[in-house]
Amino acid sequence: MSSAPVTINAHQGELACLALNHQGTMVATASDKGTLIRVWDTTRRILLVELRRGSDPATLYCINFSRNSEFLCCCSDKGTIHIFALKDTHLNRRSSLSKTGLLGSYGASQWALATYTVPPECACICAFGSHNSVIAICLNGTLHKYVFNTDGNCNRESFDAYLDGCDDEDGKN
Repeated sequence: MSSAPVTINAHQGELACLALNHQGTMVATASDKGTLIRVWDTTRRILLVELRRGSDPATLYCINFSRNSEFLCCCSDKGTIHIFALKDTHLNRRSSLSKTGLLGSYGASQWALATYTVPPECACICAFGSHNSVIAICLNGTLHKYVFNTDGNCNRESFDAYLDGCDDEDGKN
């Protein structure tokens, strides 16, 4: 059965990045400001969770869901990969000021469960691998694989530089 298209007013600014989960039941959106990621239920057309990447504007390069939609990752020009919990959102970090109510929605924001860094201002894409791993491949030819756990620890499992020492057709680096 088909239904009429529905518009979701996802952000005040322009939409800059989005991702659909493997099941097609959730869509993640980010505006051109790059501070918030909102995850929407595509069937009920409601906001499920609002996630905060940071407080300063950024260009988001990529958003991705884990295969089972329990986690979401994103990367930006700030050189940080952020990993958020979607199934158990209580695992995400929150500001210690959130209970005071002084900071409004900013104070109530859910921050990344885990983060790791890649070269700043180098465009990357990120995706989930197996066994709670996140892989980032960057435009400078580097691959970063980290494993995270639900207490927020994130450890590097591997790093490779694929473009080091590569010669172009003229034999020049």
